[in-house]
Amino acid sequence: MTKTLILLGFATLIGATGIASAQNAPADTTDQRLQRIEHKLDDILRRLDAPATVGAGQTTAPAVQATQKSATSQMAGATHAAAAADNSSYKAGAVAIARIAPQKAAALSDIPPDSVGSYVYTGGAIPLSELSRNGVRYTGLAAVELQGWLKIAEPGRTQLAVEYRATTGSNAIIDPTCIASVWLEDRSIGSKRGEIPMPAREEKTISLVYGADLQPGLYKLRAWLACTPPRDLRKLDAALLVKSPNDMNLRPVDDTELLHQEP
Repeated sequence: MTKTLILLGFATLIGATGIASAQNAPADTTDQRLQRIEHKLDDILRRLDAPATVGAGQTTAPAVQATQKSATSQMAGATHAAAAADNSSYKAGAVAIARIAPQKAAALSDIPPDSVGSYVYTGGAIPLSELSRNGVRYTGLAAVELQGWLKIAEPGRTQLAVEYRATTGSNAIIDPTCIASVWLEDRSIGSKRGEIPMPAREEKTISLVYGADLQPGLYKLRAWLACTPPRDLRKLDAALLVKSPNDMNLRPVDDTELLHQEP
Protein backbone atom coordinates (compact mmCIF):
# COMPACT_ATOMS: atom_id res chain seq x y z
CA MET A 1 0.00 0.00 0.00
CA THR A 2 2.86 2.41 0.91
CA LYS A 3 4.68 1.71 -2.35
CA THR A 4 1.49 2.37 -4.34
CA LEU A 5 0.90 5.76 -2.69
CA ILE A 6 4.52 6.78 -3.30
CA LEU A 7 4.28 5.77 -6.97
CA LEU A 8 1.01 7.72 -7.45
CA GLY A 9 2.49 10.78 -5.76
CA PHE A 10 5.59 10.70 -7.94
CA ALA A 11 3.51 10.11 -11.03
CA THR A 12 1.46 13.24 -10.27
CA LEU A 13 4.65 15.18 -9.59
CA ILE A 14 6.23 13.98 -12.83
CA GLY A 15 3.10 14.90 -14.80
CA ALA A 16 2.90 18.41 -13.37
CA THR A 17 6.61 18.99 -13.81
CA GLY A 18 6.49 17.72 -17.35
CA ILE A 19 3.67 20.11 -18.36
CA ALA A 20 5.36 23.15 -16.81
CA SER A 21 8.72 22.25 -18.31
CA ALA A 22 7.30 21.64 -21.74
CA GLN A 23 5.94 25.19 -21.75
CA ASN A 24 8.98 27.03 -20.28
CA ALA A 25 12.15 24.95 -20.91
CA PRO A 26 13.97 23.15 -23.74
CA ALA A 27 13.33 19.41 -24.30
CA ASP A 28 16.78 18.26 -23.03
CA THR A 29 16.26 20.05 -19.66
CA THR A 30 12.91 18.27 -19.15
CA ASP A 31 14.52 14.86 -19.82
CA GLN A 32 17.27 15.54 -17.29
CA ARG A 33 14.71 16.42 -14.59
CA LEU A 34 12.72 13.26 -15.32
CA GLN A 35 15.85 11.12 -15.00
CA ARG A 36 16.70 12.68 -11.60
CA ILE A 37 13.16 11.97 -10.37
CA GLU A 38 13.37 8.36 -11.57
CA HIS A 39 16.70 7.86 -9.77
CA LYS A 40 15.22 9.17 -6.50
CA LEU A 41 12.19 6.91 -6.92
CA ASP A 42 14.42 3.87 -7.46
CA ASP A 43 16.44 4.72 -4.35
CA ILE A 44 13.28 4.97 -2.20
CA LEU A 45 11.97 1.65 -3.53
CA ARG A 46 15.30 -0.08 -2.74
CA ARG A 47 15.10 1.18 0.87
CA LEU A 48 11.56 -0.12 1.22
CA ASP A 49 12.63 -3.57 -0.04
CA ALA A 50 15.71 -3.79 2.28
CA PRO A 51 15.39 -6.22 5.34
CA ALA A 52 14.73 -4.64 8.71
CA THR A 53 17.68 -4.60 11.15
CA VAL A 54 17.77 -4.89 14.93
CA GLY A 55 20.31 -2.68 16.65
CA ALA A 56 23.50 -1.28 15.18
CA GLY A 57 25.10 -3.74 12.76
CA GLN A 58 22.66 -6.52 13.74
CA THR A 59 20.50 -8.15 11.05
CA THR A 60 18.96 -11.02 13.05
CA ALA A 61 15.42 -10.39 14.26
CA PRO A 62 14.57 -11.18 17.91
CA ALA A 63 12.18 -13.93 16.81
CA VAL A 64 15.01 -15.66 14.94
CA GLN A 65 17.32 -15.40 17.98
CA ALA A 66 14.61 -16.91 20.19
CA THR A 67 14.17 -19.78 17.74
CA GLN A 68 17.93 -20.46 17.72
CA LYS A 69 18.05 -20.43 21.53
CA SER A 70 15.11 -22.83 21.71
CA ALA A 71 16.78 -25.18 19.24
CA THR A 72 19.98 -25.16 21.33
CA SER A 73 18.03 -26.05 24.48
CA GLN A 74 16.21 -28.85 22.67
CA MET A 75 19.53 -30.19 21.40
CA ALA A 76 20.98 -30.28 24.94
CA GLY A 77 17.91 -32.12 26.18
CA ALA A 78 18.05 -34.53 23.27
CA THR A 79 21.67 -35.36 24.11
CA HIS A 80 20.68 -36.58 27.59
CA ALA A 81 17.63 -38.39 26.20
CA ALA A 82 19.72 -40.18 23.58
CA ALA A 83 22.30 -41.19 26.18
CA ALA A 84 19.56 -42.52 28.43
CA ALA A 85 17.99 -44.51 25.60
CA ASP A 86 21.24 -46.21 24.53
CA ASN A 87 22.78 -48.00 27.52
CA SER A 88 24.44 -50.76 25.52
CA SER A 89 27.94 -49.31 26.01
CA TYR A 90 27.50 -48.73 29.76
CA LYS A 91 28.20 -51.13 32.62
CA ALA A 92 26.76 -51.07 36.14
CA GLY A 93 28.59 -49.05 38.77
CA ALA A 94 31.09 -46.18 38.81
CA VAL A 95 34.86 -46.53 38.79
CA ALA A 96 36.35 -45.93 42.26
CA ILE A 97 39.97 -44.78 42.01
CA ALA A 98 41.81 -45.19 45.32
CA ARG A 99 44.40 -42.58 46.30
CA ILE A 100 46.43 -42.04 49.46
CA ALA A 101 44.48 -39.92 51.96
CA PRO A 102 45.99 -36.49 52.70
CA GLN A 103 47.58 -36.05 56.11
CA LYS A 104 46.58 -32.41 56.61
CA ALA A 105 43.19 -30.71 56.28
CA ALA A 106 44.72 -27.97 54.12
CA ALA A 107 45.46 -30.56 51.40
CA LEU A 108 42.02 -32.20 51.34
CA SER A 109 40.85 -30.46 48.17
CA ASP A 110 43.99 -31.51 46.25
CA ILE A 111 43.45 -34.78 44.37
CA PRO A 112 46.78 -36.67 44.23
CA PRO A 113 47.94 -37.56 40.71
CA ASP A 114 48.87 -41.14 41.66
CA SER A 115 46.49 -43.95 42.58
CA VAL A 116 46.99 -47.15 44.54
CA GLY A 117 44.27 -49.16 42.81
CA SER A 118 40.69 -49.11 41.58
CA TYR A 119 37.48 -51.13 41.51
CA VAL A 120 33.86 -50.81 40.39
CA TYR A 121 31.60 -49.18 42.98
CA THR A 122 27.95 -50.27 42.81
CA GLY A 123 26.70 -48.53 45.94
CA GLY A 124 26.89 -49.03 49.68
CA ALA A 125 29.80 -48.38 52.04
CA ILE A 126 33.29 -47.59 50.73
CA PRO A 127 35.75 -48.95 53.37
CA LEU A 128 38.33 -46.16 53.22
CA SER A 129 40.27 -47.73 56.11
CA GLU A 130 40.28 -51.21 54.54
CA LEU A 131 40.06 -51.02 50.76
CA SER A 132 41.86 -54.36 50.56
CA ARG A 133 38.34 -55.81 50.91
CA ASN A 134 37.73 -54.45 47.39
CA GLY A 135 40.98 -55.75 45.93
CA VAL A 136 43.06 -52.59 46.49
CA ARG A 137 46.50 -53.54 47.79
CA TYR A 138 47.00 -50.68 50.22
CA THR A 139 46.83 -50.90 54.01
CA GLY A 140 46.70 -47.22 54.97
CA LEU A 141 43.75 -44.84 54.98
CA ALA A 142 42.66 -44.20 51.40
CA ALA A 143 40.65 -41.52 49.63
CA VAL A 144 38.45 -42.30 46.64
CA GLU A 145 37.63 -40.49 43.42
CA LEU A 146 34.42 -41.73 41.78
CA GLN A 147 34.09 -41.43 38.01
CA GLY A 148 31.09 -42.53 35.97
CA TRP A 149 27.57 -41.56 34.96
CA LEU A 150 24.54 -40.83 37.13
CA LYS A 151 21.20 -41.99 35.71
CA ILE A 152 18.29 -39.66 36.48
CA ALA A 153 14.78 -41.07 35.97
CA GLU A 154 12.60 -38.24 37.32
CA PRO A 155 12.63 -34.51 36.52
CA GLY A 156 13.08 -32.08 39.40
CA ARG A 157 15.38 -31.50 42.33
CA THR A 158 17.84 -34.36 42.91
CA GLN A 159 19.94 -34.37 46.07
CA LEU A 160 23.26 -36.14 46.48
CA ALA A 161 25.08 -36.69 49.76
CA VAL A 162 28.27 -38.27 51.04
CA GLU A 163 27.97 -39.94 54.42
CA TYR A 164 31.03 -40.70 56.59
CA ARG A 165 30.94 -43.20 59.47
CA ALA A 166 33.91 -43.59 61.82
CA THR A 167 34.82 -45.72 64.81
CA THR A 168 37.98 -45.18 66.87
CA GLY A 169 39.53 -46.16 70.16
CA SER A 170 39.65 -43.91 73.21
CA ASN A 171 43.07 -42.46 72.26
CA ALA A 172 41.66 -40.40 69.40
CA ILE A 173 41.55 -36.74 70.44
CA ILE A 174 41.81 -34.55 67.34
CA ASP A 175 38.69 -34.48 65.14
CA PRO A 176 39.49 -35.67 61.60
CA THR A 177 38.24 -33.45 58.76
CA CYS A 178 36.45 -34.91 55.75
CA ILE A 179 35.68 -33.38 52.36
CA ALA A 180 33.17 -34.27 49.65
CA SER A 181 33.32 -32.54 46.27
CA VAL A 182 30.82 -33.42 43.53
CA TRP A 183 30.74 -32.50 39.83
CA LEU A 184 28.01 -33.14 37.25
CA GLU A 185 28.85 -32.60 33.58
CA ASP A 186 32.23 -31.19 34.75
CA ARG A 187 30.45 -28.46 36.74
CA SER A 188 30.75 -28.33 40.50
CA ILE A 189 27.50 -28.67 42.44
CA GLY A 190 29.29 -28.26 45.75
CA SER A 191 32.30 -28.94 47.95
CA LYS A 192 31.89 -29.16 51.70
CA ARG A 193 33.89 -30.15 54.75
CA GLY A 194 32.91 -31.56 58.11
CA GLU A 195 34.64 -32.81 61.25
CA ILE A 196 33.90 -36.17 62.84
CA PRO A 197 33.67 -35.75 66.66
CA MET A 198 36.34 -37.71 68.55
CA PRO A 199 36.72 -40.06 70.23
CA ALA A 200 34.30 -42.26 68.32
CA ARG A 201 34.17 -45.33 70.54
CA GLU A 202 30.60 -45.53 69.29
CA GLU A 203 30.14 -44.93 65.59
CA LYS A 204 29.95 -41.22 64.66
CA THR A 205 28.38 -39.99 61.42
CA ILE A 206 28.47 -36.80 59.33
CA SER A 207 26.63 -36.13 56.06
CA LEU A 208 27.49 -33.53 53.39
CA VAL A 209 24.49 -32.78 51.15
CA TYR A 210 24.17 -31.13 47.71
CA GLY A 211 21.36 -30.57 45.20
CA ALA A 212 20.73 -29.90 41.51
CA ASP A 213 17.68 -29.46 39.25
CA LEU A 214 17.94 -32.21 36.63
CA GLN A 215 15.97 -33.69 33.74
CA PRO A 216 15.84 -37.45 32.99
CA GLY A 217 19.01 -38.74 31.34
CA LEU A 218 22.63 -39.62 32.01
CA TYR A 219 24.95 -37.10 33.66
CA LYS A 220 28.71 -37.37 33.87
CA LEU A 221 29.56 -37.79 37.56
CA ARG A 222 32.77 -37.14 39.44
CA ALA A 223 33.16 -37.12 43.21
CA TRP A 224 36.13 -36.74 45.57
CA LEU A 225 35.85 -38.34 49.01
CA ALA A 226 38.67 -37.91 51.51
CA CYS A 227 39.34 -37.61 55.25
CA THR A 228 42.45 -36.87 57.30
CA PRO A 229 43.57 -39.91 59.34
CA PRO A 230 42.33 -39.99 62.95
CA ARG A 231 44.40 -41.63 65.69
CA ASP A 232 43.47 -45.09 66.92
CA LEU A 233 41.25 -45.65 63.88
CA ARG A 234 39.15 -48.79 63.82
CA LYS A 235 36.87 -48.11 60.85
CA LEU A 236 36.11 -45.26 58.44
CA ASP A 237 33.52 -45.75 55.70
CA ALA A 238 32.03 -43.42 53.08
CA ALA A 239 28.82 -43.87 51.11
CA LEU A 240 27.18 -42.01 48.24
CA LEU A 241 23.50 -41.25 48.90
CA VAL A 242 20.77 -39.91 46.62
CA LYS A 243 17.28 -38.48 47.02
CA SER A 244 15.11 -38.35 43.90
CA PRO A 245 12.16 -35.89 43.66
CA ASN A 246 9.71 -38.62 44.75
CA ASP A 247 11.89 -40.05 47.55
CA MET A 248 11.04 -39.14 51.13
CA ASN A 249 14.61 -39.61 52.42
CA LEU A 250 18.20 -39.94 51.32
CA ARG A 251 19.08 -43.54 50.43
CA PRO A 252 22.16 -45.42 49.17
CA VAL A 253 22.66 -45.13 45.43
CA ASP A 254 22.36 -48.48 43.63
CA ASP A 255 23.92 -50.10 40.58
CA THR A 256 21.02 -49.09 38.32
CA GLU A 257 21.78 -45.41 38.95
CA LEU A 258 25.57 -45.54 38.57
CA LEU A 259 27.14 -46.47 35.24
CA HIS A 260 30.59 -46.49 33.67
CA GLN A 261 32.13 -47.16 30.28
CA GLU A 262 34.86 -49.75 29.97
CA PRO A 263 37.97 -48.61 28.07
